[in-house]
Amino acid sequence: MGKIYPSERKFMNMAIAGTGAMAMFYAYSLKPLSPTLIGRRYRPFLVTESGKQTLLDPPFVSWNDAADTPWDVIILAVKWPAMPLVQQLLAHQPNECLIISLMNGMGQEAALIPPLSPQQLACGLTTNAVTLSWNKHHRLPEATVTARGETTIPLMPHPLIPFWKETLDHIGWSWRFLPLEAVLRARWVKLVQNSVINPLSVLANAPNGALPDLPLWHLMPDLIHEARMIAQTAGIVLPSNLGEQVTQLARATAPNISSMLQDVRRHRPTEINSINGYLVQQARAHGMHLPTHEAVIALVDRIASNPNV
Repeated sequence: MGKIYPSERKFMNMAIAGTGAMAMFYAYSLKPLSPTLIGRRYRPFLVTESGKQTLLDPPFVSWNDAADTPWDVIILAVKWPAMPLVQQLLAHQPNECLIISLMNGMGQEAALIPPLSPQQLACGLTTNAVTLSWNKHHRLPEATVTARGETTIPLMPHPLIPFWKETLDHIGWSWRFLPLEAVLRARWVKLVQNSVINPLSVLANAPNGALPDLPLWHLMPDLIHEARMIAQTAGIVLPSNLGEQVTQLARATAPNISSMLQDVRRHRPTEINSINGYLVQQARAHGMHLPTHEAVIALVDRIASNPNV
């Protein structure tokens, strides 16, 4: 199948920065648009959803080669340790390029503006849950979609936003396009959810669904309370029932192995500093302390540096 676009525009040069689980998921979901993956190394991969297995072998370029290519749209589906590579890539992009960040955590704006202008960067979020594993039979990496969620980005004053929305509608995969303030609040909600589920899954070495039944889940109310105080300093009012929402999310994504736990098991750097660490950083800027978040950061860092602890 060739590239599919609305009739008003015939060409879009689109890339997905990353080769991990979420990058694989977006390459799979956006397959009709023939996206190019950007990364350090690459091999074909499998995506499994609802029992159906799909083999994908999309175009691939290295970070260095991608920096020399003018892109129309780049989706950031990488983890925070790759931020220096992202900054190098984006420093060479034309002013017309639309950057859609679906990275975990907060702070992308501070890291990417400049070189980008505020109008170029659309920081959104995804609630899709994907677990990466190794398929021994096919001897290929496999991304398993454990929960289909939504992808949300802000309505930005960028000329490609209307075309991007129309293109997604055309291939039958509609994202949510909301006002910037609504997306920012949703990002804060996800940040708090991640600040609970991700580190606690590492401490328990367990999938999401097991967490609410473990004693360490008693840390959840304190983690949320501390995060709520920081959100208020940013003018964000979090839902009063956020604790219930986090518990429901853990159960709804029961088989999923959190991205942080996947990193620890693969002996890779975690995103703890852009999730819980972001909250602690904001707290210190206001002369506050978050003892529960500080504790889980220390514990996750210790486990990540010595997984046999």
